[in-house]
Amino acid sequence: MRAAALSAMVVLAGLVPAAGQSFEEAVRTNLSAGAQLCLGGGSDMQAWAESFRAAGFAERVERSATNSDTTHHFTAPADTASVELFYGEMPEYCIARTRHLGVTAASEVLDALIPRLYPVYVRVVEQAASGEPATCVRYEDPANPIGHVVGVASDAGDGCVEDGTSLIYSAYRV
Repeated sequence: MRAAALSAMVVLAGLVPAAGQSFEEAVRTNLSAGAQLCLGGGSDMQAWAESFRAAGFAERVERSATNSDTTHHFTAPADTASVELFYGEMPEYCIARTRHLGVTAASEVLDALIPRLYPVYVRVVEQAASGEPATCVRYEDPANPIGHVVGVASDAGDGCVEDGTSLIYSAYRV
């Protein structure tokens, strides 16, 4: 837990809007902070959730009355970004999202984050299928055909569509 709390303290400065920081800069900073904390998870779910609290995210928790399913909903200041952290009966997941930044800008956030966290991952670019000017990136573990991937998509569930929303996800290729 000490490492998670320490990591959160490093990010904490990003959640407090700096003087003169624009709303878009706060969105980018807080989306990046949420994604970084998502990717820094671990086997201790309580410590993982604590890392978001320590970083300054507000929290709402949903617990199932019938099993161990738990969903933490974390929100950054001014609702600039949010995180959904789930664990329980199904595999855990953590998704950082925002309603204030499209997929192309969120891809830039991911481009600044992933090379530091996973320097050997391969960058893959996806253009919107509709021909609109939208770009989504994902980073893949090149050493494993079913390995880890971190990417950007529209939060509306439409893939790589420039609708003003975005999410950063982490999954395994299967």
